[in-house]
Amino acid sequence: MKKRFLRLLFLSGTLLALLTACEYDYNVPAPPKPAPPANDTISYSQDVQPFFTAKCVSCHAGSLAPNLVAGQSYAAVVPAFVTANSPETSELYTVCAPGGSMVSYGNVTSAELDLLYRWIFAGAKND
Repeated sequence: MKKRFLRLLFLSGTLLALLTACEYDYNVPAPPKPAPPANDTISYSQDVQPFFTAKCVSCHAGSLAPNLVAGQSYAAVVPAFVTANSPETSELYTVCAPGGSMVSYGNVTSAELDLLYRWIFAGAKND
């Protein structure tokens, strides 16, 4: 009887230890950014190209794709690196966002990242 009790106690303890040892790592995705207002006046030539010129052309001036030099950048970026109306799936946006591959090369500010987001969300028009 004593052996049976000890065996039951041991099995209960082992089961309890196994159940409490399980650990779940929940990855909660960040909530999507809200849509820019319908009357957003983002412009490729006035807003996005100056960002490319200031932050990107030092490396992406023709020898490294995409070519972001003024006059050639739009054709080099759309549609290869941009999915219109979908910033989260656009490579141009994701490489500049926190955790993206370009973050270590330059200091893209949150305002500049928001500018890219708004332009892509608005349809990535060449205006």
